[in-house]
Amino acid sequence: MLAIVGLGADRGSGACPRATNVGALTLLTGVSRGDEALLIAGVFSIIMSWGLIGLIWALLVDRSTLRGVIDKPDESIESKWLDAAMSGAFSDTVMLTGFALAALAISGFEFDAMWALIGVIVIAFFSAFVRYLMAKKRG
Repeated sequence: MLAIVGLGADRGSGACPRATNVGALTLLTGVSRGDEALLIAGVFSIIMSWGLIGLIWALLVDRSTLRGVIDKPDESIESKWLDAAMSGAFSDTVMLTGFALAALAISGFEFDAMWALIGVIVIAFFSAFVRYLMAKKRG
């Protein structure tokens, strides 16, 4: 049973055994029938294989062996622009969210939490994007 749910001997062995485990788990829990479990396992295997390939690349490929790659990407000018944009965007997000909260509290307007959180994320992304473009233009 432990091997079926992914806690047994195949731990860390890749996407295909995990997909088999997911397919078996859907059969055991009654989520799907036999044919659907095979489809779920196949789709899960395809989806997980890209993450596994990326992980193997990150662990095995040394940056010094690649041509044209920056040695320390955290010290690039683009990274500094992004850091400045994100720190400014945080203060913008807090300020605008506070104003919106005050306006909603005063008006008594009912608002769904999902849309409120989506609005906060949109404000943060838009603010960071605009600030990044401004920093890029300034140089």
